[in-house]
Amino acid sequence: MEVERRKPVWTAISHLFLDTEINEGDIKNIASVLASSGYDRAELDRIYLYEVVPIVGPNLFSVAGEWAGFDETWLYEQILKSIQNRTRLQTWWFGTWPYRKMMTYATDEDWKKVLDRISSGVHELCL
Repeated sequence: MEVERRKPVWTAISHLFLDTEINEGDIKNIASVLASSGYDRAELDRIYLYEVVPIVGPNLFSVAGEWAGFDETWLYEQILKSIQNRTRLQTWWFGTWPYRKMMTYATDEDWKKVLDRISSGVHELCL
């Protein structure tokens, strides 16, 4: 895996899971980072669902969730550990409808906005 290439993508996606309101500026910034990565939409969706969501998705269930930003060292270590220790059953579960609905209910709309902004090229306004 291209860890160094993925790190800014992981960080950008993790911002969707902070206990804060996401605004259009946030969407533009996230889209800019993701577009700069060179990953296609399918790979970005895979990174979102299988790499970032399992680690930071639970933050939105916390009464006092993280709002200032996840520590990047912690984030990278947790994602890498999750990928390395993941079983086939867990990989299957992360792709199921119940898991996706449960873990991304609060971010799906913003995630779609990010992907749409990348597709339309609007993210280039903030580069």
